[in-house]
Amino acid sequence: MRAKKRQTLYVKGFEMENEFIKLKIQQALDCVQDLGEPFRSLAFQITLKRLLSEEAGLKKEIESAAPSSEKTLPPINEFYSALHPKAYTDAVVIIAYYLLQGEKRELFTIQDMADRLSKCRAEKPKNLSDVLAGCARNGWLAEGDYKQGGMKSWYLTATGEKHVALKLK
Repeated sequence: MRAKKRQTLYVKGFEMENEFIKLKIQQALDCVQDLGEPFRSLAFQITLKRLLSEEAGLKKEIESAAPSSEKTLPPINEFYSALHPKAYTDAVVIIAYYLLQGEKRELFTIQDMADRLSKCRAEKPKNLSDVLAGCARNGWLAEGDYKQGGMKSWYLTATGEKHVALKLK
C-alpha cells in the first residue's frame, strides 16, 4: 500500500497544507452562501484570497518577530563555554547547533566538528565517530544524504535543537 504524500501549496512564499486550504475554502463558502450570482463567485474569490493572505501574513509576522540567531549568538568559543557541556555528546550537539544557527550550515563533517572543538579549546574524544553515532542514537543528529570532501555528512535534528534550546534557558 502506498503512503499518502503530503500535498502542499505555496502562497506568497509560504507552504500551506492541503487540509488547511480546504478549511479556508469552506470558510469562504460559508461567508458567501447567502449571496446571489454573480456576486457570490466574486465575493468567494475575494474572501478566499483574503483568508489565505492573512494566514501568510501572520506567518510572516511570526517569523519576523523571532529573533535572528545570527545576531544573537556570540562567537563559538563563548557560546560553547557558556553552556558548560559535561559529556562529549553534549559538546557535539552544542557545536552542531552553533553550526546550524550561527554559521547557517545545515550539514557538517567529522572534520568540521573536530575543527570547532579545537576553536573552543575543548577536549576531543578519542573516537569522535563513536560520539557522533551516540548523538544519532539519542536522536540529536542524523546522517546526511551527501558526502562532503569524501566524508560522511551529518545534520542536527529537531530533537537535537530542542535539547540545546533547553540548555540555553
